[in-house]
Amino acid sequence: MSFSHFLSATILLWAVFAGPVDRLFALQENSPTKEYLGFPENIKKQQTVAWQDTQVPLLRSGAESPEMITGKRAVYKLKHGSRKRTIPVVIFSDPQSGLTWAGPEQNTYLVLQEGILGFRLIGDRIDWCESLLQRDPNAVSPELTSRFEQDISGFTLLQSALPLSNVLKQENTTLLGAHIKNPWMFTNGAFSSQGATPILKKLQWDAGLLKLDLTDRTKKFAATVWIDPQTRKVKKTEEKPWSFFGDSNPKVKQ
Repeated sequence: MSFSHFLSATILLWAVFAGPVDRLFALQENSPTKEYLGFPENIKKQQTVAWQDTQVPLLRSGAESPEMITGKRAVYKLKHGSRKRTIPVVIFSDPQSGLTWAGPEQNTYLVLQEGILGFRLIGDRIDWCESLLQRDPNAVSPELTSRFEQDISGFTLLQSALPLSNVLKQENTTLLGAHIKNPWMFTNGAFSSQGATPILKKLQWDAGLLKLDLTDRTKKFAATVWIDPQTRKVKKTEEKPWSFFGDSNPKVKQ
């Protein structure tokens, strides 16, 4: 590894471990800001909560709503020097398709032809995540947990949860705020300055697109978004009437 590559990796890792706390990742800040981080492979992965049964929402191709299936959930702590992050991990195998998922916990999981894709709705964006383990039709949960422990490094888990590359971040993010014009959809109500994640009322397939019905936290505003999960691009949006800018008709964007 050249010095320039090493320096870039060190800066990226420092930014990730020094980043803000969100719903899934808890940061313990108890080290000097100029701490030497070392190489990515030195990130230690430690299981802090044992594997337990959990129910996960899985949306199959053509389905009108997600189906709850049984998987396994554990919690891992990533440590690099004195910096720490806690990441919940979910593992499951779809009995119908034989596809498997192993990776950071998501809001919902989609069955696609090439594999299972997870996503989380956070503020005005959707973060997408692919499974860290490939298809293994003969695998069952105990084998998957062993494979995850043996084959997935701390650095791989961290990069899956929080992509270090700006290119990966862009590829794995859909900005809903760029398509939904009502600014109050992503706040705690009209004229609120506090950002918030909208409520996902319904999720289903519609002509090959992923259709999301959303409301704001006060349930006064609503919008529907159609997304192509292959490209992760918004194809159409529709908003119910909102009056902040004097609009009286739903907005439809092709």
